[in-house]
Amino acid sequence: MYKESLCKGDRVTRIAIDLDGVIWRGTELIEGSDSAIHALVAAGHEVVFCTNHAQSPAMKLAVLSEFGIDGISVITAAQAAAACCTPDQTVLILGDQSLSEVFFAAGIAALNVQDLPADGPVPKVDVVVVGAYSLWDRSRIGLAADAIRSGARFLATNNDATFPASGTAGPRILPGNGSLIAALTAATDVIAEVAGKPHDAMAQVLLQEFGGIDVVVGDKAETDGGLAVRLGAKFALVLSGVTGESDLPVTPTPSYIGANLAELVGLNVFG
Repeated sequence: MYKESLCKGDRVTRIAIDLDGVIWRGTELIEGSDSAIHALVAAGHEVVFCTNHAQSPAMKLAVLSEFGIDGISVITAAQAAAACCTPDQTVLILGDQSLSEVFFAAGIAALNVQDLPADGPVPKVDVVVVGAYSLWDRSRIGLAADAIRSGARFLATNNDATFPASGTAGPRILPGNGSLIAALTAATDVIAEVAGKPHDAMAQVLLQEFGGIDVVVGDKAETDGGLAVRLGAKFALVLSGVTGESDLPVTPTPSYIGANLAELVGLNVFG
């Protein structure tokens, strides 16, 4: 069904697609998203996944493969954060161990708070990077705050206040990285720089790795829509993640709105 509708046009569209709230929610595949991706690729469109969740691309590729989606590049906010730092800097990571691996791959010395004693002390570092921290260990969050108060630059992979998840009772909205950033700002009186969508660091990594984008697909206007505006692209909003129908209208105004990715593809909005 999807392939037939897409193949009516002959224009190749370059599409950046979010993961959380678009392809999956928590540990569950959003219905039809795998088939929608296969249809876009079969129709000759160029697809890249672009997520603010700051795990490594390898981690996301492994999850995609479990859902039967292979051969598509992934860009994460971890790469955007690493692009904001230089090899002569030392970095303290409050986040996933795979976030640390992205910094290692970029030639940047990084230490994860999980590798420190919970009560410190914190070594002297140039930058504190916060992202994809699922443990929310108050003592180790305090280590990051200690380093920021000691003069380290405060860099957030993203500042999404919420995160779409799923539970036994159905869809849930959990506190996101932005909520943790807000806590650190309250504790240090320092406002974080932000690397991920919709900010320039993520846009530049996306352009360098993939080139120009025609459409950004996501579940949040502030991040995905903002990235679309920065890139001069159209914004396609799905209602399968953080944003629901009751939240409309949103700014920036989407070019397209669908219940999920499968519906957008079925409507042939990508040409």
